[in-house]
Amino acid sequence: MAESQRHILALISSFVNGTPTDIIDHMPIPLDYYSYRELTADLGGEQVSYYSKPGIPDWEIIPPAHYLLIDSAQPTPSDHVWCINCGTGAIASVMAKKVPQGIIQVSTNDILSLSATRLCRNKNNLDNLYVNSETPLTIPLEPDFELILMGISKGRDLNRRWLLHAWLALKPGGRLLVAGANDQGIHSVLQDAADLFHNLTILAYKKGNRVAHFIKSDPAQHTLPSWIQYPGIAPGTWKPFQLRQGDFSWDLVGLPGVFSNATLDAGTQLLLTTLGDLSGKSALDVGCGYGIIGFTAANRGAISVDLVDSQFLAVASCQENISRLRLPGCQVYCSDLLTAVADKSYACIFSNPPFHAGHQVDYQTAQALIASAKAALEPGGFLQLVANRFIRYDRIMTEHFGNATVLAQTPAYHVLFSKKETV
Repeated sequence: MAESQRHILALISSFVNGTPTDIIDHMPIPLDYYSYRELTADLGGEQVSYYSKPGIPDWEIIPPAHYLLIDSAQPTPSDHVWCINCGTGAIASVMAKKVPQGIIQVSTNDILSLSATRLCRNKNNLDNLYVNSETPLTIPLEPDFELILMGISKGRDLNRRWLLHAWLALKPGGRLLVAGANDQGIHSVLQDAADLFHNLTILAYKKGNRVAHFIKSDPAQHTLPSWIQYPGIAPGTWKPFQLRQGDFSWDLVGLPGVFSNATLDAGTQLLLTTLGDLSGKSALDVGCGYGIIGFTAANRGAISVDLVDSQFLAVASCQENISRLRLPGCQVYCSDLLTAVADKSYACIFSNPPFHAGHQVDYQTAQALIASAKAALEPGGFLQLVANRFIRYDRIMTEHFGNATVLAQTPAYHVLFSKKETV
């Protein structure tokens, strides 16, 4: 394993194996956002306790697709089962009880769901449930699973990456169950899975969701789809791309599932035009993705730049870029907002907050970001973020900082600025 990958896995493991409640004790703001809630649900014919929190999409409910996965799984008591992108631990807990002589491995791309699953495992005393922080980057060396359950993710290439990992990890004759909503791209995911497995059986439908069943056959008997070799999908590969900012260009890499992977989105581009001379300042990039905002801050003179993101593949991409670009003043952390840097302070904080999809905005997470940013800023420091113009973060910023200014705007976006006044 490459040294850079070992470092990335250590970053992920350091948060996953920590205690979220220990971390949030250091946050000097109310815990409405940061604390995990214990919830219950009737799932797979039994009442199960699990944990969730704001910041996880639809955090208070279990999606209909997950009920389909549980009802269709039918493992044997000794099965080795891999749950991929299956929420915050409820499915994994039920499955762990169904395979008392087997094991359950859990993987997802975000730190919040994985930490919630660990709390769920501890609450239910499930010694055969393993929260594996390495699987966003690695796969088992040998096929080891009889059954894999997969909830679909956002983005076709990320789903393809998970499908390939599932196919490689299954024993011959092993089963994959994939579930998701019709309006979230399940049809294309099932087509990709059928191209890989060369079989498909629809097991059930419910409330605009469906679950399908695939069996791993001998790969020598059929041709595998070309997309298994795409950069970023094939294990151990990165998707290279180049970004230009005026006369300066960045040679970067990314992975599927990272926001605006391989491009510079219009909102971030607008934010970058407002970054002035940052000589001698300490900076923080919240929701860093592959790292372009933090890297630009370093290029504008910031002496130290921390970057945080809750998505494992974003952290992996950012760390790989730091290593390739040789940016010694930059450091990336797996983090639920600012939890991983709760003991630090900064002269400036930048963000393109990933808290909305279309016109649905997660204002509770935005409140936590802005309140946490003010607490983390030095006197005289500032928060600068970009958002769609219809999103009124300026009101929240004024509530916490007492001021908010529009630095730049287009018909679609505006860049907002608040200063922590010295009093």
